Amino acid sequence: MCKQRLGMHRFINLYYYNEKPLPATLKVSPSVPTIDTKICLLSSQHDVATPCLVPGLVNTGNSCFLNSVLQSLSSLPKLQAYLHDMDTNSSNTTAELPVTRSLLKTLRLLSVPSTTQTAFKPVDIVSAMSSNRRVVNREQQDAQELFQFLSGELENESVLAKKRQGFRDLLSFSTKTLLLSSAKKEKIDNPFTGLLANRLSCMQCGYTEAIRHFSFNNVQLTLPNTDTTTLDDCLNQLTTMEYLNDVNCRKCSFLDTVEKLTTEIESLRRSDKVEKLACLEKIKLDIEHRLSKGRIHEETQDELLNGFLSKMGRVSSKQAMFAKPPKVLCLHVARSTYSPTGEISKNPCHIQFPQVLDLAPYCTNGTLNTTPDLPISSNTTTSSVKYRLMSSIVHYGSHNFGHFIAYKRRLVAEKCSCHACSDDETVLTHHDSSWFKISDERVDACSVDEVLEANPYMLLYELIEDDITSVVPQPVTHSLSSLTIAGTTSAAVVAVTTASATTTTTRHDDWMPAPKKRLPLTHCSQPRRRNSNAWNQTPVAIF
Repeated sequence: MCKQRLGMHRFINLYYYNEKPLPATLKVSPSVPTIDTKICLLSSQHDVATPCLVPGLVNTGNSCFLNSVLQSLSSLPKLQAYLHDMDTNSSNTTAELPVTRSLLKTLRLLSVPSTTQTAFKPVDIVSAMSSNRRVVNREQQDAQELFQFLSGELENESVLAKKRQGFRDLLSFSTKTLLLSSAKKEKIDNPFTGLLANRLSCMQCGYTEAIRHFSFNNVQLTLPNTDTTTLDDCLNQLTTMEYLNDVNCRKCSFLDTVEKLTTEIESLRRSDKVEKLACLEKIKLDIEHRLSKGRIHEETQDELLNGFLSKMGRVSSKQAMFAKPPKVLCLHVARSTYSPTGEISKNPCHIQFPQVLDLAPYCTNGTLNTTPDLPISSNTTTSSVKYRLMSSIVHYGSHNFGHFIAYKRRLVAEKCSCHACSDDETVLTHHDSSWFKISDERVDACSVDEVLEANPYMLLYELIEDDITSVVPQPVTHSLSSLTIAGTTSAAVVAVTTASATTTTTRHDDWMPAPKKRLPLTHCSQPRRRNSNAWNQTPVAIF
């Protein structure tokens, strides 16, 4: 148990038992040692049915949050496959992909079967994180925040790797080699990344500017103030339609402005104020033209309307649904709640969750609806987007003090591409009924019933791609002065493509998803309550 909250910078210093400050910037050195990710996963595994254990992780002091996240991530075959593809398909050095390669090595080591209790220190991944100033300067000792930083760094390294490879290709002297290299490249998608469809519509005029899409790598769920709830109830609360008061509607503002300008123009005609009359008529014609052409959302000419455009607060409907489910679905259960006096405490509500989760009821289908009082997509098709539970993280204790542990499903190596084995690739599959309960160095076999009875802080599900069924396209429902998108994609993509989503992302107002900055385990469990001063407050420990 730690008695005070430490930042990641402080944690990494303590991890190595020294007080030297970390470097201010990442320095790429040609002398950085190569990380060997070819770990044998078959050495101790003689029979799938034979009971076995996996390595634990040494708690060097307040590191249970790190250990629980790494153990949970090691249960994900799709993540390990992604890291392996990044490692083998990239010509970048270890210094350029520090988190990717060090995380792959750590997850491989945590997947090695053993018949005895073993444990090691995850030195490689901690060292990789210590080289990143942006990570270590953010105070955090929370499992969810660490997960978010890791997934974000994987994405950042992927983007940088593509840029570096592009420069190398441009510098290539052989045009033939360049063309062959481009033809062989395959797109490698981050398994944590998905898309959320968001819609904000005026209930008075029916205007919907666009259905915007945002990427995400984890989803935060709020808990009710009850003793028990279900995961389906939480997902339903996340995707249900809500109504907001006093939201500025751009179309209503245009219509009201035209009405006011018409009255003022008639008054000016009677007073013979020609110069001002011409100016107002020009503005009125511009607004009417934009209304007739459906160009309400364009803000390129708004400087002409300064001082004239009205602000019309209306009741608006708001809804979010999954547009492109990720290969790995990370669900964060926000357990912090605020009392009327402002005190922060942990919500003990017990959440019931299944081994197999069907996300289809919360996903868009082939049609996006812009009618304000109807859902973005109707769940009238027999679609299926199923996920298998792979691991969970549980927090024991109060809001200020406690301990993180992990439950994870056993993985079985069908093929191994280490130096000693002859396979071309490493193939990991899940075990149907074998689970581990892991608390730092201690690893015990457990039943799936024990896993389902625990009260989770985070849940990690993996997409069952074989069980995905097609989505039947539905007719498009139109809304006046709205943009409607229709598609015929399968449930694997479940809605519009990323390119289409980009064309609809035109507004930049205050109904975007919650920012990534969160108070560890102290994020309010009330719907969409924000605390703008959260990062200026004295942080608290949760160990």
